[in-house]
Parts: sequence; structure tokens; C-alpha cells
Amino acid sequence: MRFGIILDGGNRPGQSREEAFLERLETARQAKRHGFHSLWVGQGYLNNGWHATALLARVTTEAPGLELGMVALLPLQHPVELAEQIATLDVMCGGRFVLAAALGWRDFQFRAFGVPQSQRLSRFQEVLAIMQQLWTQECITYRGRYFQLEEVPGAGKPLQQPFPRLLIAANLDPGVVRAAKMADGWLISSRATLPTIRRQVQLYGAEDRATAIKTIRPYVEWLYRDRAALGHNRALPETDRIDVPFEQVLEGRFILGSAEECAAEVAKYQELGVEELILRCQWPGMPGEDALRAVRLFGREVLPRFVA
Repeated sequence: MRFGIILDGGNRPGQSREEAFLERLETARQAKRHGFHSLWVGQGYLNNGWHATALLARVTTEAPGLELGMVALLPLQHPVELAEQIATLDVMCGGRFVLAAALGWRDFQFRAFGVPQSQRLSRFQEVLAIMQQLWTQECITYRGRYFQLEEVPGAGKPLQQPFPRLLIAANLDPGVVRAAKMADGWLISSRATLPTIRRQVQLYGAEDRATAIKTIRPYVEWLYRDRAALGHNRALPETDRIDVPFEQVLEGRFILGSAEECAAEVAKYQELGVEELILRCQWPGMPGEDALRAVRLFGREVLPRFVA
């Protein structure tokens, strides 16, 4: 298990801003000295806090080598500005930046930015989609509900490819499901009790497996039907026939689901003495972005458990 520290935990009444800032820097240095893995800030606008990206940029010099995380209120952002900030930070911290995308909830922040709360989710999705295109394409055109970009250059590239690790910060069940579908992980609320976390972890894992099956099903079904039509069954043991229903095709052949489920499947091969697993992440007809996400997730969440 790894451990992180939240840097922007509020200031004491009457404390000077300068003193509070110096305390944050000392906290970062102590975290580095005592073996913590990460430092975190949030975009706490108009709350006597700190500008998140500016603080993290300063912290990179105090605690080099630590992972830097930021809870970003995506509905309040312009995707071009945020994409450039994040790409810069990722380079500054050596490719250790983590974006925790959040919807936000404070009424006064939405009023201050002139953004109706009713647009939270749709803006969140649009900002995230544009940023990922800015990080991965040399030229983009995007025509959305809130932002229109017509043949503009891509943003500066982050060190992590194709883009920094993405978590989704979620309190309620729909957000947990969204994290399973859209992100590399779920940032659990600091206000959540253990019973709530225990229930939502099951929701997250179940949705992750369901999403994985839904993603691969049309491409797996096509390939197996094609191979069966070509007579591949003649070269297989009877118990391994592929001209069977999809649910039967899945049995004992696929590594999919949550990181824990994938690791459990990999361990079965390891126990048999298998020295190397060669994985198919790209299926005929599958969008490249789905295959790349599978590679990224497996590389980050599963592979390190088996590679010394």
C-alpha cells in the first residue's frame, strides 16, 4: 500500500498567507523525507486556498520524485488552458502527475464562474474529451455544445503517453460507475465511511468487468465465428471448440475485469509455470483508443504486481 498527503488542508484563523505557504512547502519536504508516495491539492476556488497548479509547480522543487495529484473541477475549466497546465506539470514532475477529475459541488464557485450547475456533467465530459485530443493529436477540430475548436494545433505533450493517469473523483454511485467506464481509477471521497466504500468498491469492480465484456464482445464474436468458419475447430481439442455461445467462449480464455480480477487470472497461469503471457488487446475492428486504454490500464494496475 502507498500513502499520500493532502497539502491544501486550510489555514489557521489569522495566519498569514506567507506563513501558511511556507508550511505547505515544509509538509512537502517532510513527506519526501519520510517515504510518502504522493502529494495532493484541489481546485478550491474562493476558499482561502491556493491555486492548485501554481502550488504543485512550486512543490516539484521541494519534493522531487513524488507523484503529484490534483483534483480538478472540470466543469469550470477551459480545456485548452487546463491541458497546457497539466502537460507542463507532468513534465516538471517527471511524468508523475495524476489528474483526478471532479464535477464540483459548491454553489458559489459555479456562480462565480458563470456556469449553471445543471451543466456540470455535460461540461465535464466535453472538457475531458477535448483535453485528451489536445494531448494526442497534432491538429484538432471539435464542435461541442460549449467549445468549438476549428483546426487548432494540439497542446504541449505530457511526459506520460498518451496522457497523464486519470482518476475520477466520485461520491455517489453514478460517479463510481463513470470512473469504471472512463478512467484509470476512482478517487474515493474523504467523507465516505467504510460501509459505503465497501459497497461502492463492489459496484466499481462489477461495472468494470461488465464494461470490459461489452467493449470486446462484438469483435471477439466476429473473430471466433470467422475462425470457426475456416475450420479452426479441427485443430483444437474438443473441449476448446470455438463454435459455441459467447458466454462459453469467455470461460477460461480471457483476462478482463477490474485490476484485482485480472491479477487473479494472471496468477493462475503463473502457478502453472507460464513464464510469459502475450496478450491480445487489439481485436479486428476495435477502435484503437480502446486497445490503448487496455494496454495502459494493464501496464499500470496489473503488470507491476508480477514484475520485480
